[in-house]
Parts: sequence; structure tokens; C-alpha cells
Amino acid sequence: MAEEKKPKIDLKSRLGKTPAPAPVAPVGPPPSRPPPGGVGVAVAAPVAAPSGGLPGVPVGPPPGYAPAPSPALDANHPLAAAAGYRPAPSAAPAPQLQRIEVDEMAVQQAAKSARKQGLVVGIVIAMVLGGVGYVAGGAAEQGAGRAKSKGDAKELSDSVGKASVSLKTLAEKMEAGSNSLIKEHKFPDQLAKDLGAIHVDFDGTQLAGRRFSGFPQDTTHELVSFITAVEGVNDRKAVIQRLLDRLQKPITEQFAIPAGTVKINYVIAVDKDPSGNPMGLLSTLAAPIQVTPQNISLPPKFTFANPGGSGNTELPRYSGGDIAKSPAAIYVVPKTFDTVCPSAQNGQIAQLGAQIGDFIRTIRGEGAAPAGSDTVQDSKPGLVERADKLVDALNKI
Repeated sequence: MAEEKKPKIDLKSRLGKTPAPAPVAPVGPPPSRPPPGGVGVAVAAPVAAPSGGLPGVPVGPPPGYAPAPSPALDANHPLAAAAGYRPAPSAAPAPQLQRIEVDEMAVQQAAKSARKQGLVVGIVIAMVLGGVGYVAGGAAEQGAGRAKSKGDAKELSDSVGKASVSLKTLAEKMEAGSNSLIKEHKFPDQLAKDLGAIHVDFDGTQLAGRRFSGFPQDTTHELVSFITAVEGVNDRKAVIQRLLDRLQKPITEQFAIPAGTVKINYVIAVDKDPSGNPMGLLSTLAAPIQVTPQNISLPPKFTFANPGGSGNTELPRYSGGDIAKSPAAIYVVPKTFDTVCPSAQNGQIAQLGAQIGDFIRTIRGEGAAPAGSDTVQDSKPGLVERADKLVDALNKI
């Protein structure tokens, strides 16, 4: 069989090498031979030869010669370190580059979704931290508010207690004045001065800046109601003061009349009208006449205010005869006049007594009507009793 012709392999094109220039023959000892039984590694130290070279000394491989690659030594070979071991080049093909296409819309949506998720997470964290801070701050504020409520309750209790003392003092002064006016028939000339020196200091400013978080609802309501009642007492006290100042003179004069005596203040002048009919004219005496019921001594003439004009006039006291022919005047019995026309002084005394009595009942309170009585009256606590109950309620807070 004929021998097939083998194709020629171009090693230079496969190794990607171009023919190297002919090297200059080295000068020196021949390369050492490998030790027997091993794989030889050619180690040459090229030395530049002088110009022209030496005859008979090999210069190097002929042009175009490429030495075959030395086989790679095993890493466990004892000469691998001396021979500059390098691992055999891998024959795996180089990785092929691949083009990756990315959808820009998907990238934008992913970025937006990430931002939203981050925002939501941030809000949730902020809410959690805010809730924790609110709870902690609320607890601290509640504790501080509770402590302030206790302090406010103590201060209000002290103020109500002082107001109660003032109310009791007012009631005592009014009761003394009422006894002087009604029972002793003496004007209480010091009462107006005493009332001016007493002021029940408990108004709406007492509640300014207070914390009522720990106050029962009925206690708060009673505080407001008590303030309103105290303001009413102070106003009525001022009214009684003005009334005492105005009535002091007439009431004092009325009480100055000795017991068992009366004053004649009015007379009736008898005259004829234009038609000739007898008539009586009521007038006030210029000076009251003080008499006793058992010994009525009258002057011969009465001086009284002119009923038909200005100034005073006088007429003889009627002592007998035809009064139609001779004008005269007769006196009016005080008791009968007071029945028809109550005395101003007596009315003023009654008015003042009623004001003082009502003031005392407001402070002291009113008891229920006695059993079997025709009147229906419920007991009504006074301001002193209400103040005492309010102090107890405030002390319990």
C-alpha cells in the first residue's frame, strides 16, 4: 500500500509567531546535559559574541528553526523549583463575550418601587418611634398633671377654708346687727363699718391655671357654684352697707323716741271749699309733737306746711264751736295714720331687717319646716355648710 502523504503543519501560523532573527552564537561552555534518568531542561546563558565569531564554534540553530516547547514538569518533581516550574497552559477556549440588553422602563419602575418601599418603611419607623415617644411623653405629662392637680386641690381647699371663716364672721356681724335693730330697737351704727372690713376672697380667679384631671365632676361643679354664691354674698353685703348709711339718721331718730310716747306728725286743717262745703286738708307739722297716750298736751296753734301753696301756715287748735264758721286744725292719731299710710321709718326698719335676715339665711342655711306646720319648706344648706363639704371633697383628691 502506497504511503499516504501527510499534510505539512505550519507551526509558525498556529503559534502566532513570526520567524525570529538568527541569534548570535553564544560564547562559553556547552550546555550541560541533564542527569541520567531525568528530563533535561535546556538552560543557556546567551553571551554576545565578538564581531565575526570564532571558527569551529556553533553559533546557534539555523534560521527559521523554532525549538519545540519543553514539556511541563510535574509539580512534585525535585527539579521543578530549579527549573522555574510553570503550570501547563490551559487549552480551554477563551470565553465568548455576550451582550446583555436591559429594559430601561423596567429599571425605572424598579427604582420607583424601591423608593416607595423605602418611604413606606421610613414612615412606619417614624410612626413607631413617634408612638413610643408619645406614649413616654404622655405618661410623663400625665404624671406631672396628676401632681399639679393634687397641689391645686390643696390650694383650693385652703382658699375655701379661708372663705368659710369670712362667711362665719359675716354671719355673726349680721346676727348682732339684726338683734340690735329688731329686739333692742337700736340702730347698729358699727355694722356698716364692720361689713366693709370683711371680704370673702373666693372668686373666678381662684380657678385660673388649675388642672382638674383628678377632680370628680361634682366637685368641679360645686367649685363653680360656690364661686357664684360667694360673689352674690359680696354684692348683697355692699347693698346692705349702702342701706345702713342711708337709713341711719331716720331710724336713729325713730328709736330715740322714749318708750310709751308717740309723735304727732300730721294735722287736718278744716276749711270750706269754693262751694261752701266743709273740707279737711292733711298736712305735715313743721315740728313733730311728742306726747304720751295718758297725757296728751297740745299747743294752742298748729304750724304746718301750707296745703295749697308754699311755706308754712298756722291755724288754731280746734277746741269747740262751729268749725265751719271758724277754720281750725285737729291732730291725727299716729297709729291710725300708720295703718293707712305706714311710716317711712317703720318701713325702712322692716326693709333693713328683711335684708339682714335673708343674708343670714344664705350663710347659715334654712332648716325644714317643723312637723305639723301648714307651710312646706325643704332644708337648704348655707354657704358655710357647703364650704365645709367642699373642703372635705378637695382634701380627698
